[in-house]
Amino acid sequence: MGRLLHISLIVLCLAIAAHPAAAQGILPPSFAGWTAAAPSTIIPPTGLEPLLGQDTAAFREYIVKSVEQRSYTQGAQSASITLYRLRDPSSAYGAYTFLRNDGLSVVDLGAYASASQDRAIIVVGEMVLDVSVPAKQARPANADLKELAELLDRKADHTPYPFIGEHLPEKGRVPGSERYVIGPLGLAHFVPLGTDDWMGFDHSAETILARYKVGGKDETLIVTSYPTQQVAAAEFAGILRRFVFDPPEGVTLGQDVLFGKRVSSFIAVVARAPSRQAANKILDQVGYQSNVTWNEPKQTLTEPSINNMIVEAFLGTGAIMFFAVAAGIGFGGIRVLVKIFLPNKIFDREKQIEILQLGITSKPIKAKDFY
Repeated sequence: MGRLLHISLIVLCLAIAAHPAAAQGILPPSFAGWTAAAPSTIIPPTGLEPLLGQDTAAFREYIVKSVEQRSYTQGAQSASITLYRLRDPSSAYGAYTFLRNDGLSVVDLGAYASASQDRAIIVVGEMVLDVSVPAKQARPANADLKELAELLDRKADHTPYPFIGEHLPEKGRVPGSERYVIGPLGLAHFVPLGTDDWMGFDHSAETILARYKVGGKDETLIVTSYPTQQVAAAEFAGILRRFVFDPPEGVTLGQDVLFGKRVSSFIAVVARAPSRQAANKILDQVGYQSNVTWNEPKQTLTEPSINNMIVEAFLGTGAIMFFAVAAGIGFGGIRVLVKIFLPNKIFDREKQIEILQLGITSKPIKAKDFY
């Protein structure tokens, strides 16, 4: 009997543990004519290696909360969808730039989306959809994926995406080369200058980088934002000590040389530039302008004239005097009524009152003299 009870408790615990995993499923059973072939598979953040391989450590910097996989069919066509759920929309945007490759082109399927004939990556709030199909098959149509994105958007986090990309110059930028980074491993994945935190991500830094074509050569611009100007200045000083920075004799073959500048709380660095002149063609386009937005409700306050102030002062004084007279009359009236209806019980109690007299005058004081 005890063994049976023990087995029953184990089965119950497993059922309870399995229920949250099933409840975490977000992908719908069908969309736009595509039907799920099986229930979703929930993968915990610790099980990303089969999906990402050697890129797992860098991808984890975006703080993955869960991964869901589900297969869909439509007639003879099939598609597999992997849904990454991350910490917030900023992390989702970074994961999107991490997963995207040069074979994908920007499409209008969500906040951010890129696609090819056999793959699509879509950002919906804090979620990233990675849609793939078997070889020699076409992925779901854009209209179908847009319907799926709209279904998921109802459950998505709608906090803003990062706006640091606004500081990337457009001239010479390679389309689709933008990468949003929030950790040193992610930065090293795209710019192999070391896996240590030389950019200062421990101080809440966020980085966006992109490739540029300057004179037929590839250069990489790295723009990093910091919480304050003081933090940016300290980190920039560390970068100057860490790398060969703007050498006067030029760039030596095989040498990691950086060119850059600090503007307020931003640092702009160019890697792989052959000279300072080439780097300046990008750096000169990087600027910073602070914008202050006042969204408090407007109030109109005007000081009254001296005449109004005098009149209001007299009116206020008259109101106080009227209240004092009314209070006195009210108290006196109450006392008269009490003496009429309750004589010698509250006020006129001569026998219960003792008066200490000094005898200065010949006339004795009686209690009734107080009434």
